[in-house]
Amino acid sequence: MYKYATCIFSIFALWNFWGVSAKKQDTSTGTNELPKAPMPYYTIENIDMHQQHWFTYNSLRQNGTLWRIGNMEQRLEMRLQSFQNQMETKLRALKQQIEPYMENVKMSNKIKMSVFKKIGSRHFYLEKQKKMPWDSAYDTCRQMGGHLANILDEKELNEIFSEETKKKYWVDINSRANDGASWISTLSGRDVPFLKWKPNLATNIHNHCVYINSNEMYFENCANDNYFACQAEQWA
Repeated sequence: MYKYATCIFSIFALWNFWGVSAKKQDTSTGTNELPKAPMPYYTIENIDMHQQHWFTYNSLRQNGTLWRIGNMEQRLEMRLQSFQNQMETKLRALKQQIEPYMENVKMSNKIKMSVFKKIGSRHFYLEKQKKMPWDSAYDTCRQMGGHLANILDEKELNEIFSEETKKKYWVDINSRANDGASWISTLSGRDVPFLKWKPNLATNIHNHCVYINSNEMYFENCANDNYFACQAEQWA
């Protein structure tokens, strides 16, 4: 009998202890309900939300990539157009430089070599009968297939005009661009390689064409009449 009483008392004590513990737990959480189980992370709503975020991110990223590609294409087109314009400009300039030489080559096929005499390493013709202005002398030399003479150095000057001491001969030297301009060759378009002025020659900036007399150079009005010297070569 005593044993049964002890057992019942122990069960009753455990029951009270469990009740008190449960009450304290409910009081600490502010509710008498048991805590709910956590919601699973990968629900249909979460998956749909992540898909929307992913699609938005991909769309923004794709738009940014397309913008960068378009910007690169625009810059490449601008550079290509600039390069094309530069090439066209250079080609036009090259064509302008080549055209006179091509014309000279064509003219060289029409040279009347029988009237030219080899002096030194080149061929020249001295007009000793008829005087004419500088421009007419230029045209006459071209009609012969040659060109007004360019004098390369003093040796050549002395060889060409060794027997001519009294006559004046137009040569391919002028400053017709403007008063005070440099002396150029119409054949090369550049400054002449050689000049030998008469000592103490009076300055007159309005006389733009050059003639040779007694192996010395003078400038004179281009409209005056003089004899002239032609050369057969089209490139010197």
